[in-house]
Amino acid sequence: MSGAPGEATRFLRLVADAAAVAGLLWSRRWAERNAGNLSCDVTGVPLPAERTGGGTAQRLTRPVPELAGRRLLVTAAGTRMRDLAREPEAGLGVLEFDARGAAVTPVWTGGAAAEFAPTSELPAHLAIHAALRRRDSACRAIVHAHPGELLALSHDPLLLDEARLNALLWSVHPETVVVVPAGVAVVPYALPGSEAQGEVAGSAMAAHEVALWEKHGAVAVGGTLAEAFDLIDTVNSAARLVLLCRAAGYEPEGLTPARVAELRRAYPAPSVR
Repeated sequence: MSGAPGEATRFLRLVADAAAVAGLLWSRRWAERNAGNLSCDVTGVPLPAERTGGGTAQRLTRPVPELAGRRLLVTAAGTRMRDLAREPEAGLGVLEFDARGAAVTPVWTGGAAAEFAPTSELPAHLAIHAALRRRDSACRAIVHAHPGELLALSHDPLLLDEARLNALLWSVHPETVVVVPAGVAVVPYALPGSEAQGEVAGSAMAAHEVALWEKHGAVAVGGTLAEAFDLIDTVNSAARLVLLCRAAGYEPEGLTPARVAELRRAYPAPSVR
């Protein structure tokens, strides 16, 4: 049901948040052309009456029972982040799941198009949101982008070992120990937009807030889109330090395991993620 005037302020704030994050992704050069996509669980948030309702139900290839009856704000297929930053409503829509999580219906479309087509990487978003619901996470937002330095590390075969990658990132940048205490999940390459990609992405988020998709990009979850962006930004800063050291001709020494452990004791992980 659509909210009365004034009740939709919260929703419009979420749209503004999407625009702000889109602008950051574009300015960081993490979203070339129409790369990158966003989504946010907006269940229970009143929608504006304008451009609400009237969409055609779309059956999903795989039902997602964890999302039955829920609503997701998602970017449209082909959306450029630079355009989303300037005119967010034109590149966003809200999908509502049926009672079995087997079909979605566009219930709000910001753009003028009669039919809303969500991002081609919707399977990954659905799988991740489902994983978040299974773990009863407070995270509601997902950001996927192509951060260059982190993506570059995924081309190093040695760093596709998750333990090795995280030990390196934690050691070169103390902030990663504090902000990403569970580390970065390493997700094997899968065809972008495929159900297989969705499956591996969902599995990765069973215990992580950030994942590196091999030779593709990164994805993060947070309570808000800004929080999810911050996680990728922090991890990519660590990756940049690794590459700067290597470009200067040496491997980074990094913090010792004892000093990383000291950081964990000083800044314990949040109890609810």
